[in-house]
Amino acid sequence: MLVLRSPFSDSTTLDHILDELTGSVHVPYWRGADHNSFNFSDNIGEIVNNDTKFSVQVDVSHFKPEDLKIRLDGRELKIEGTQESKSEHGYSKRSFSKMILLPEDADLTSVQSAISNDGKLQIEAPKKANTYRSIPINFVAKH
Repeated sequence: MLVLRSPFSDSTTLDHILDELTGSVHVPYWRGADHNSFNFSDNIGEIVNNDTKFSVQVDVSHFKPEDLKIRLDGRELKIEGTQESKSEHGYSKRSFSKMILLPEDADLTSVQSAISNDGKLQIEAPKKANTYRSIPINFVAKH
């Protein structure tokens, strides 16, 4: 029977081996970073969809109100943000785009938005009034 053994003990980890091999070489800044923190404006906050309204909250705290656009195309609510900055050291641009499909019973003519001091964009659409009604059946005698 052939038995293969690892030259490393069970307690040796790949990180430990790399540290031993590289000595004073620094690990890239992104190796241990929380990459979710780079996804600004990716957080859709509270969504309410009840009998009286539909509302959604989006964190846009990295954007000024003038950097934002909200459009309604049918039931598709589109939220976009673009921010550009230029300096003597370079140019940077960041942007995001969200599309939310509003419920069929949302009153599309009454959609409103507001932004808070902490950068939370609130978009709200009231629901249409119940338009169901009973229709009486009339008897028509044939001659």
